[in-house]
Amino acid sequence: MHVRHLKLNSFRNYTELELTPGAGINILYGENAQGKTNVLEALSLLATTRSLRASRESELIRQGAEVAHVSAEVEREQMGEAELEVSVFQTDKKAVHINGSKRPRVIDILGQFNAVFFGSIDLSIVTGEPADRRHYLNVEISQISPRYVYDLGHYKRVLAHRNRLLKELRDRPRPPQELGLDIWNEQLITYGAPIVEKRLFYLSRLAPLAEKVHRELTEGRETLEIRYLPSLRLPEPPKTITSASAGTRIREESRESRYVSELETIPESLGESAMPQTPPDSPLEATDSLSSAFRQQLTALELEEARRGTTLLGPQRDDIGFFINGVEARLYGSQGQQRTATLALKLAEFQLIEDYVGESPVMLLDDVMSDLDDSRRAHLLSWIRRRCQTFITCTSLRSFPKEILAEASTFHVVSGVITPDVRKKPRNTPKRSEGEATESGSEPQPNA
Repeated sequence: MHVRHLKLNSFRNYTELELTPGAGINILYGENAQGKTNVLEALSLLATTRSLRASRESELIRQGAEVAHVSAEVEREQMGEAELEVSVFQTDKKAVHINGSKRPRVIDILGQFNAVFFGSIDLSIVTGEPADRRHYLNVEISQISPRYVYDLGHYKRVLAHRNRLLKELRDRPRPPQELGLDIWNEQLITYGAPIVEKRLFYLSRLAPLAEKVHRELTEGRETLEIRYLPSLRLPEPPKTITSASAGTRIREESRESRYVSELETIPESLGESAMPQTPPDSPLEATDSLSSAFRQQLTALELEEARRGTTLLGPQRDDIGFFINGVEARLYGSQGQQRTATLALKLAEFQLIEDYVGESPVMLLDDVMSDLDDSRRAHLLSWIRRRCQTFITCTSLRSFPKEILAEASTFHVVSGVITPDVRKKPRNTPKRSEGEATESGSEPQPNA
């Protein structure tokens, strides 16, 4: 999977940009605050429909403009070529087009293009608040499960209604039989149980990959353990497993169906209890078990929730724990350990998407070369080299070995103008007319 051509219009500090990257490593270099990270953010927007940094989507729009457009021609091994576009409006609304056709739902673009971002802002996954880790899960799972986004959106709306009712109950107490929470409980369960289930599935696959990468990064000196910490007490696994269910695999064509059918082995390390250790007879069985546990625990908490005026149980209170050599990294890890754990998580995420989708996602690395020591920098470059299309931002090219620079496509970024460096011909750069990486209204930039 790689981007053949990227076009920005009124996006961040770019009035208009057309960029033709190479199919391998692409290095965007220049001083800070010139627009390098904005390119990575545009690519991430196409993959996730979300901004990397903005608190409101309208912040992506260039000052004075009404709408921002990000579009790309993407070459995919599994699904062929595609033209993807995301538009962002001042109202914070978005619209998407696939191959020139407007789609009714923004989530329709999810899964069309996959990318993994790694930068300093990702340290908050390990060091930040539980909300940062939930946000990470929501964004990454959405790349392989559009249904997850659907459930999450509905869950948030139901949660808001239920919390309003609980605040009314707090201010005007009523007998337990008159609380009126049953209908909201069922809707909370309908959308909340699949969210927890998919988080279990995702982390059950991600954790062992991250642990392996972390051992390689630390040369076996440290171990990383990732634990799912749900607010919901998970149901116990069944006492016995029939041979029929143990051999059952459900084959489906779509990614979402495949995702549901693979909800199987959930390691004990991810929670106090675990899901069934073999595929269920039906993809719904695990959800039914989880829903029943969710319902029982909500009922037991109703009076306490009414007293406090808020929902005390559900995906909105989940967390992830990162433990290095058995010690919580968030509280006791050094900055170097926290950074290494984050890098291991991102490389594992890359491998999980690669395994699941059947081809490598695009890697987006934001100013990470200066943050890594020589060993980790070498490991990272070895990982991505000739494996995937990569976009790397940096302030200078001095951190890169000569062999990397010899095959990379390099671009100089100055005040929202990107000039391709063609002092050499990168072997992995598709043929295209020269001077395409320019700002609208300017003459093509001279070759550097």
